[in-house]
Amino acid sequence: MKRKKLENWLNEYLNVSAVSDYLPNGLQVEGKEEIEKIITAVSINLDVVHEAVSENADAVIVHHGMFWKSEDRTVKGYRRARLHELLRNNINLFAFHLPLDNHPEISHNRIILGHIGVDHITGAQENGEEFECGLKGMFSAPIGFKELVHRINKSLHTESRYFHYGKERIGSVFVVSGAGRNLIDKVPALEVDAFLTGDAAENTQHIAKEERINYIYAGHYNTEKPGIIELGKKIAEKLHLNVRFFDCGNLL
Repeated sequence: MKRKKLENWLNEYLNVSAVSDYLPNGLQVEGKEEIEKIITAVSINLDVVHEAVSENADAVIVHHGMFWKSEDRTVKGYRRARLHELLRNNINLFAFHLPLDNHPEISHNRIILGHIGVDHITGAQENGEEFECGLKGMFSAPIGFKELVHRINKSLHTESRYFHYGKERIGSVFVVSGAGRNLIDKVPALEVDAFLTGDAAENTQHIAKEERINYIYAGHYNTEKPGIIELGKKIAEKLHLNVRFFDCGNLL
């Protein structure tokens, strides 16, 4: 497949033009024109690039790419090493951040909620306004808190950490993949029984305790695998390309 055809399909499917983001979504590094094999990953790093080289991949597609607005714009150190290997091996790099976070079909949050068995998924609202990120899932019959943690761990292949200060029976859960720790102040108004995200801050435990929140954090990396994996499956199904997810692991 021609690179431009893949690029156009990705941009359209993920509705890239409608999203304002902290990095350039879409093609970030131009490589070879013909694409047959793709490696997907959560974040760009040298391990991912080396995997693509060893697999003779023509493109890498990640959730966290290069050239973030808040980062140093000089190309040196690890940035130079990654870019050098991509260019030297003529490998394309695509990245999709918020378009994947908020996608109506394959967002991380939607996939996670589906895997843990909720019966209904909606956007979360505060004062009649819908959150930009995060989804709310409801169980038709409440489950125990430990059962919820078990389902999360099984789905994400991880060992979640948590602060269990809320209800024992869980009928609803609010999910924000990745760095959702700063949304903890919003959770009480959402009237949910648990909050699942990727990380926690130094003060998270005490806020959870004082607000009686069930706070579960399963890792930024782990909570942002589902969407990029599902995107790879869509590419393979719709475009008939060879796509493989590379799980390089991350402790955070």
